[in-house]
Amino acid sequence: MPFTRALGVSVAFVCVSSVPAHARADDGPGIPAPPPTSDQEATPSTPTPVREPAPWGFNGTFGYGGAGGDFGNLFRNPLRWEYNFFRQKGPWRVGLGLTFGSFKMKEPYQDELEWGYQEISLAGTRMFKMKGRIRPYVQLRGGLVALRPRSDLFKIDPLPPDFVSGEHTKERSTGFSVAVVPGVEWKLGRAAYLDTSLGLTYFKVGEYDLSPVGQPPRGSGTAWEGRLGITWFPNGEQPGQAGEAGTRDAWGVKRSYGWAIGQMLAINNVGSVSAQWMRDVDWSETSPRSWWANIKGGFSYDSDQFSTNQYIHPFNGAAYFNSGRANGVPFWPSAAISAFGAYYWEFGGETGPASINDMFSTTLGGIMVGSFQYGLSSEILDNQAHGWGRFGREAAAFIVDPVRGFDRLVRGDAKNIAPNPADPMDWRPGGATFVAFGTRTFGEAGSEFSFKNAKTYPMMLLDHSYGDVFHARRRGPMDYMDITTELNFGGPAAISRLVIRGNLASWTLGEEHNHVLGIVQHYEYRNNASYTFGGQSVGAALFSRFRPTNNVYFRTRVDAYGILLGAINSEYAKFAEVGVQERIREYDYGPGYGLGAEASLFASSRQLVLLRYLFNYIDVTNGSAYNIGTVGGAGRHYIQYGSARVVIPIKRALSIGADAVLFHRDSHFTVTNSATGETRIQHLQQRNPQVKIYIAINQSQH
Repeated sequence: MPFTRALGVSVAFVCVSSVPAHARADDGPGIPAPPPTSDQEATPSTPTPVREPAPWGFNGTFGYGGAGGDFGNLFRNPLRWEYNFFRQKGPWRVGLGLTFGSFKMKEPYQDELEWGYQEISLAGTRMFKMKGRIRPYVQLRGGLVALRPRSDLFKIDPLPPDFVSGEHTKERSTGFSVAVVPGVEWKLGRAAYLDTSLGLTYFKVGEYDLSPVGQPPRGSGTAWEGRLGITWFPNGEQPGQAGEAGTRDAWGVKRSYGWAIGQMLAINNVGSVSAQWMRDVDWSETSPRSWWANIKGGFSYDSDQFSTNQYIHPFNGAAYFNSGRANGVPFWPSAAISAFGAYYWEFGGETGPASINDMFSTTLGGIMVGSFQYGLSSEILDNQAHGWGRFGREAAAFIVDPVRGFDRLVRGDAKNIAPNPADPMDWRPGGATFVAFGTRTFGEAGSEFSFKNAKTYPMMLLDHSYGDVFHARRRGPMDYMDITTELNFGGPAAISRLVIRGNLASWTLGEEHNHVLGIVQHYEYRNNASYTFGGQSVGAALFSRFRPTNNVYFRTRVDAYGILLGAINSEYAKFAEVGVQERIREYDYGPGYGLGAEASLFASSRQLVLLRYLFNYIDVTNGSAYNIGTVGGAGRHYIQYGSARVVIPIKRALSIGADAVLFHRDSHFTVTNSATGETRIQHLQQRNPQVKIYIAINQSQH
């Protein structure tokens, strides 16, 4: 869904929630002044004044009430959700707030969709009775406001000739707001407070044409709401007490579920706001009303582009996942945060129906992409480095994992000299890297393998493994991963392939550890001018190695897995039932299963030959299968992918090589004539060859 069109801005803001991690051991109470020397008068020493860092917190509040002012003749019952991020210094708080609200309309328009109201505000709050369990406060707030109807009564008619699906269909009016919020916080524990308050808001926007409801233009209004929420200080309200307490990860980051969740919420909330203010789209007027409508409507499939659903959404999920990992949270709870972030966005980040396909790609793909981002950035980082070398490492790690990179920056970890992880598995796990630059030539889609009308583009290929499955001292989630990615320069898709496989658990077989059984999660994305294929899978793999001599050895791998949800290009995908038909989708969705096998030859720790074969079956549940027995029909796809690589060493790690690739799709469709009821089976085949020629850097620590 359109989340991906908004996240570019939110990732830059994404990591703000980690600022409070300043409350670490080196931020504790000051060191007393040294005792007087022999030639000083012995006077009682006094502690050196210390400036402790102010605590940070966030607040989530729901409000409901009534409307007045000019818009009060039309509006009623404002309902809003606010997310606030603030810094507290003594009795004062200063923060940034994001508001997602809506107004219903009065009779006779009470059944129409609401008006969306979004606000970006700065707030100052004065707290009273700081040491009590009950703390009154007064908040003053000012901000920017966007107001737009969701009702089709106000739809632009006719739409402009250059209108593109996803753009706004109702005009928006913007302006400012001011508010006063008196309230009381009730202490629930060291870190949490129940927040009850009354919000009084005045807003002024450009005059809006209300002629569709028989009223003159209006541009101002008031609202009041009774509000209830939670205020949370993830590191505790007293920073000096955060000190050494708490579990830390291998990099010394204190575990904080509060900041991990707060950061995930920031990603989604900023994504929604940036979509409204920067893209002016028609799906961003979210509020608790649109949330509830989506929850009641349940899941559906969407019609977004293949790259949006299968590539960009996993990177969104990776940001959620690494909100956990960057705040010291282990793998499985971070995976849960990824799932919650996907759920929150699907139901609360946009007004359109929630997409089940996005839940799979954002959650499961996010876990895989996020794990590799975190692992690769760990290989790059070095807490002992300094100078330009340190700057280069931190910059590269930031590019690989923006969430973690920003968190390290705001915590000060990016410049502080500190111990590296004690276990090499956390930052220098070994593995192999194969980087190639060359050309890629592929034949057009057809029923025969042919290079007719072939096209050639420059390309870059990367194979990288994190760790060594045979030598790993730990065998937990993602202690072994491998990635294959391919960039095209000038082709129809910049990223034509991204495949990530990671072990969730593994066990050695035999005394010499030459065989390893693993539970493996797969993420696959293939997108070029000839075909698209991708999906999320989980299965088992058997890794084996054979060493006839000290210098030469073989490795093999056999996989069997279940495809939880796969996607494949299809001639009949136009029959897909989707929540909102913004475009005609070109690919089918469905579960299935797959088998894989590969073998490689190494000499002097250099890979010389690599053979791969994959078979996948997808049973279509959305796409070709549409109203089975009426229109369209059942669809089944059998996909085969084979490749052979030969590499010739030149000097040290420098090599030349070539890959030959074959893709074969065999599709069976049950097509029903809606007029006669006659049913027939249509059999379609697609075959595509590829050849890659390149110069490569071939390094291995196997």
